[in-house]
Amino acid sequence: MNRRDILRAGLTIPLIANQSLSAIGKSNFQKVNLQKNIVLVTVDLGLYEKGFRTSDKSSQYFHKIFSEFEGESSYFSGMHQPGLGGGHEAEHATFTCMKFTDREMFPDRQFISLDQHIAENSEQSTRHKFIYHKITGNAKNVSFNSLAQPTPSLKGISELHDELFGKIDIVALKQRILKQQFIIKELYNNTKRRWLGNSEQKNLADSLAYKVEELETRLKWLKVKRSRKSAKFKQNQVSSSPLNHAEKNFDIIFEALKENQTRIATVQFGGQLTKGIHSINHGYHTLSHHAYYSERVTQLQTLDFLVLKALKSFLQKLKDSKLLDETIVLFTCAMGDANKHSSKNIPAFLFGGDFKHNDFIKCTNSNGSLAYPTSALYSSILKQAGFQDHSFSGNNQIIKELF
Repeated sequence: MNRRDILRAGLTIPLIANQSLSAIGKSNFQKVNLQKNIVLVTVDLGLYEKGFRTSDKSSQYFHKIFSEFEGESSYFSGMHQPGLGGGHEAEHATFTCMKFTDREMFPDRQFISLDQHIAENSEQSTRHKFIYHKITGNAKNVSFNSLAQPTPSLKGISELHDELFGKIDIVALKQRILKQQFIIKELYNNTKRRWLGNSEQKNLADSLAYKVEELETRLKWLKVKRSRKSAKFKQNQVSSSPLNHAEKNFDIIFEALKENQTRIATVQFGGQLTKGIHSINHGYHTLSHHAYYSERVTQLQTLDFLVLKALKSFLQKLKDSKLLDETIVLFTCAMGDANKHSSKNIPAFLFGGDFKHNDFIKCTNSNGSLAYPTSALYSSILKQAGFQDHSFSGNNQIIKELF
């Protein structure tokens, strides 16, 4: 049982009464030695459904766009998460396998996203524990920590570059962290003096403990060597048309992995996907709900191609640098068919990671029942990343074809 388990078990009162501020930030469990880099990629409203559901045996997008990665990639047909349901709330559940509004209905299942589960439970020596990057800034949140809190994201290419490789004043940054620690200490002391044991105070105690550990880790990371690189993009050009230049965003993520600045990254497309693309005259939401109008379908496929082309460029760089076997890359979405608000039969493409890949893995049985839910894919990723306890969202099933 670790610190957060103790807090969730209702033992917060003696913890607050007897522990010092520094003590509540210490975890008592053994963290996993992470065996692979992890990169998760998603697009808010999914892909044009006929682009990856062309037949029972192939995926047009998968096989045509990623044909160079035969033997290093797998496509999962018919995958979905039971009980997730449809609608836009499912977008937040892309990497949690559970809607935020449903989390109280499943007390035995932790509401946390896959990236944060890996980040919080693994031991790392990189400067950044994880990177959550939104290529188009107003995309919906898909990264949540163990307290069901949304993870702050780096929005846009400049913010991403500056955080990883831009000029930084270490002294000023350390002072900011120490100031935050002081504020948390005062909150902690106030909570301790006024402890009633109600749910609001317990939630505050949970958050304080989480933040203390995060700040202490950030101070430790300041000692890790930081690479400094000049920006290889023109800000006005990229910001005016982010999707057209998305390969540059992935280039920064690639450099971060190569330079050991992080081992975990979540990359998200959404919201302003159509910005600066002259051949498109509809909004992204309208195109995703295309009703099979040919003009909308064509424009949605244009967006899909630009997203997957940027991902392909990233994969090629990993392969050329001999990093693909050391990096698990997953592209998936909660929306299988945004046109119908359906979360069934989602796009799910897995690359690298030294899995025993199969080009095509069917996730349904001969009678149509579900053989592999989305959580089984996430459990498989945890297993390959070095987790002995590879259960995710209440499921420890793995996809046997991958091993």
